[in-house]
Amino acid sequence: MRQRQNKEEGISVVQMKLERIEQGSVTVMRLAGDLDDEGVKMLRLALLRCIKDRRCNVVVNLAQVGMVSYMALGVLVERLRQCRMCNGDLKLVGINLAMEQMFRQAGVSALFEVYESEANAVHVYQEAA
Repeated sequence: MRQRQNKEEGISVVQMKLERIEQGSVTVMRLAGDLDDEGVKMLRLALLRCIKDRRCNVVVNLAQVGMVSYMALGVLVERLRQCRMCNGDLKLVGINLAMEQMFRQAGVSALFEVYESEANAVHVYQEAA
């Protein structure tokens, strides 16, 4: 993760780091940092690239993510829908308590399968194949 200095406010902002890993037919997206406006743009484009590449079995690992905006939640829901339209799915890993509460408050917690580890989420895809 890189930090950039916000000169106006005098604070450091952690930039999102996104890593894409292919594990057979599954694409794992590891995120680190905050899913703010800039992070949401990165996530939106990275998940769109997966869908365009027909890599529609996706695991998004949020274990190293601090803050998640409501825009990020919207991106996850939209990309989940798109993955399912191409006979895939989008599973989540590493949801913390604040994220869990946000998902529940937004009424989308039932849409996602959430796993304790990447390995468990990938295994579910592999068993279904």
